[in-house]
Amino acid sequence: MPEDSIKIAVLEQKLLDFSNIVHKLDEAISKLSDVNSNIMKMLAVHDERIEQCNKSDNLILKLIDDSKEENLKDHKVVHHRIDDVEKVLEKMEERLQDVSRIKWMTIGTGIVLAVLAAAFSTLASGWWTPSEMQVLREGHSHQQSIRSDQ
Repeated sequence: MPEDSIKIAVLEQKLLDFSNIVHKLDEAISKLSDVNSNIMKMLAVHDERIEQCNKSDNLILKLIDDSKEENLKDHKVVHHRIDDVEKVLEKMEERLQDVSRIKWMTIGTGIVLAVLAAAFSTLASGWWTPSEMQVLREGHSHQQSIRSDQ
């Protein structure tokens, strides 16, 4: 029987050891459950943050697209304005050329008139001065008397 009591004592010790192991396993399982629930909470928060980031990204992309469309519209408007200004500048350039042409024609006409006036003045000064008219009359009457003598 002493062997039986030793076996019983060994079995009691093993049972006590298994009891401690089971207790430690229970604690470990409990801690793992706590960790698991904390991880689930963190994952839920992270999923929510990811969803918010996706919404923000989509909103930013929409704003970029809207801005791009508005920029294209503004670009077209500015391009049309530039075209209009170019047309106005072309018309103004044509008008300026017309004015320049008229100016040079006027200057040319003035020069021709000045030359003609100077020539006429020179010619007329001999005809219109009283002394010259007297000489012309005398010369003319002298030529007539010579003709009548002949």
